Amino acid sequence: MGCDIHVFVEVKNKKSGKWNTYLEADGGWPEYIGRNYDLYAILANVRNGYGFAGIDTGDGFECISKPRGVPFDASETYLSQVEEWGSDGHSHSFLTLAELQSFDWEGKKTNHRGYLRQRDYKHYKETGELRYLCADVSGVNVVKVNNDTMEKVINGTLKGGSDTDFYTQIHWEESYAESCDYFLKKQLPILVDLARQCDTSEEDIRISFFFDN
Repeated sequence: MGCDIHVFVEVKNKKSGKWNTYLEADGGWPEYIGRNYDLYAILANVRNGYGFAGIDTGDGFECISKPRGVPFDASETYLSQVEEWGSDGHSHSFLTLAELQSFDWEGKKTNHRGYLRQRDYKHYKETGELRYLCADVSGVNVVKVNNDTMEKVINGTLKGGSDTDFYTQIHWEESYAESCDYFLKKQLPILVDLARQCDTSEEDIRISFFFDN
């Protein structure tokens, strides 16, 4: 089962000290945060190193913070969404722009794991590009082999049946920044621009969020 994130960008009013919803980043536009489980792990320790049904996806990430709960001073818009989702919403938390900016995205690294089919493993070896990666795979025609055996399959020295699908698990290292490239390059700058527009500090811009699955 998939897991989605619901994000609300809040700005603190300088005069009243009240947090107001500026943006509901919960739709099909640049601010929308989609299903990046690596990002979920970093933001709130959600799906950290595993996928659906506990399937292993890697060593996991050091999170910025474990879920902090619903902020006591959350905006009315956010609170209404929390109430609407009820027990289907989980892992409620919030992070300021300052916390997001100060996190060591570039310096921290992690190891990922996943399975590639024969043709996609060949493509990966030739180009370095990962495509059609699976956290795990099963089926009557699926045969899991190690990398050395997959090399033999690719060069033709080992053959399976006409319906055999060979898969092999690969391991690779990435920085946290590489794992969350779109968020850092496209979405975080929106929050930085918002701080300028509102003439406020990074401490007074935050994302409040929760998950559902």
